[in-house]
Amino acid sequence: MSEPNGSGVNVEAQDLGYTPERAEQLLQNYRRVLERIRAAEHDHSGVRTEQSAPVRLVTVTKFFPASDATALLDGGVTLFGENRDQEASAKARELASYCEQRAVQPPHWAFIGQLQTNKAKSVVKYASSVHSVDRPSLADALAKAYANQLARYEAGEAPAPAALENGGLDCLVQVSLAEEATAGHAAEGARGGTSASELLELAERIENHANLRCAGVMAVAPLDADPDVAFEKLYGLAARLRELLPHATEISAGMSGDLEAAVRWGSTCVRVGSDIMGRRPAH
Repeated sequence: MSEPNGSGVNVEAQDLGYTPERAEQLLQNYRRVLERIRAAEHDHSGVRTEQSAPVRLVTVTKFFPASDATALLDGGVTLFGENRDQEASAKARELASYCEQRAVQPPHWAFIGQLQTNKAKSVVKYASSVHSVDRPSLADALAKAYANQLARYEAGEAPAPAALENGGLDCLVQVSLAEEATAGHAAEGARGGTSASELLELAERIENHANLRCAGVMAVAPLDADPDVAFEKLYGLAARLRELLPHATEISAGMSGDLEAAVRWGSTCVRVGSDIMGRRPAH
């Protein structure tokens, strides 16, 4: 992940649909969140140590126009997250076109939300990672979609899957941190995920696909839970997964309101929207 440099405001900003003022606002917000993360990294009251790796920041641009993402991209931000395929695919195409015209590297996209299996063929075109794999059928659909996209690319009929440069699609198992009785798949509930008891089986299902890699776990703290308790539980589940798959080191946890607790309990990647983008635009 690149961190923003200076003011980072492109002189062509007005031609790209954003004003220099909006770009500066977004970048200031981004820097403030980064400062919170860096400060949280020095809190060793949980599981972090001096040797722990820096935490990555995924900027969640859902509900905001592609021009906002472009403003951040011009300021050095290269890792974005989206949770609705229709919006994400259009935004990714727009930024890819922009980057191609200027001969710069396009950003990386993480898909972080509920995903229906019939959307897998779209997601593999632009996403480098999927943080919300919550059931075997979704893992199977992503593997099939990736293989088909790769075959079309090799035949000269379509662009490469976005994750090809990484050697395959990174998949994180979304785990429910709620009580077992209320756990459900992300495609069925806003804060769903597979149950803790199904974690290892699903991770193995992902690993059994040639073009997928189980990179770790993802979770959202339950609304009525102490985030420290929730994320400590997630860390324990992540440790269990690493016993099976030592390379599955990612823990995607923490948002605007609870990122400090998530970092304290081992998060390697936080997903922040509102504290960077501001209030959602009216729909």
